[in-house]
Amino acid sequence: MKEFMYCFQISKLITFEVNFYTLGTNSAPYFSTSANEFCRSKLDYIRGGQAQRDLLPKFSPARRFFEKWDHCHLHDLTPAEYEEIAADIEELKTRYNYIEDIRDTFRGSRSSIPFYDIVKLSKMEPKKKGGRIV
Repeated sequence: MKEFMYCFQISKLITFEVNFYTLGTNSAPYFSTSANEFCRSKLDYIRGGQAQRDLLPKFSPARRFFEKWDHCHLHDLTPAEYEEIAADIEELKTRYNYIEDIRDTFRGSRSSIPFYDIVKLSKMEPKKKGGRIV
């Protein structure tokens, strides 16, 4: 299973990250999501991390994805879960602007998408509504 990092633009100020990677000395990759809200200047976040319920709009594809997969947070994924998450991520890609980093392993490299790339993503015009996570 390939490791990945995705950051989706929910709005001009809110991003949603979906990750599956090996962190530090962990022996296997784990799955996580997070949501962040920029301050107006976009020099930092005013809140973030495990703030998905506060930041992701109810009934949005990102919120449905989070609610569907939150039970896997910080856990290994089975091959079936990985394939289903990958399919659901493809749906998110149709709904939101995003940046991604996919590698065979992140071990020994950065543990997140660079902040300046996320700032550039946040400055894009958000995509129109559409897409559905079942």
